[in-house]
Amino acid sequence: MDPNKLKSQILSVLFAASKPVTLKELCDVLEVSEEEIKNAVASITAQNQGSGIVLLAHNNKLQLATNPDNSTVVKQFLSLELREKLTDAALETLAVIAYRQPISRAEVENIRGVNSQYTLRQLLIRGLIEKVGSTADRRVQLYRTTLEFMQHLGLKDMKDLPDFEELTKNIQLPSASL
Repeated sequence: MDPNKLKSQILSVLFAASKPVTLKELCDVLEVSEEEIKNAVASITAQNQGSGIVLLAHNNKLQLATNPDNSTVVKQFLSLELREKLTDAALETLAVIAYRQPISRAEVENIRGVNSQYTLRQLLIRGLIEKVGSTADRRVQLYRTTLEFMQHLGLKDMKDLPDFEELTKNIQLPSASL
């Protein structure tokens, strides 16, 4: 295969994937040897030196990323809603999903007592939750936490979440004054 065409195809696949891609996956989809992929990657890396986009290679996985030298500019560009801290509403919604997943929007709203559409959207944008289809009803979208959520909290397994009963045993609900 023409080396320039191979480099172009590798960059296109990595751009479209937006996540790490293994060498084996590239070899399979591009129908070339691992050696050809490695040579093309070395050439791409050399050509992109000083570029705004860098090719990361680690543990036989490749991914496109922004050049760390440009991190300040990239952070300024990203929308404020992605950079700000999670609101109390977002934390509350995230906790409901973490302990009750997979859970529907209606169930989240029933537990919280308020419309949660905006908060769910923010959590989806941040990659902390994801939508999954319901096995019982294909029309219903359920929410669950993601690996990004686990990384954010430093969890290796969802079983590492603190026990809900233990967390809530000393919480006194406010009395309803009529």
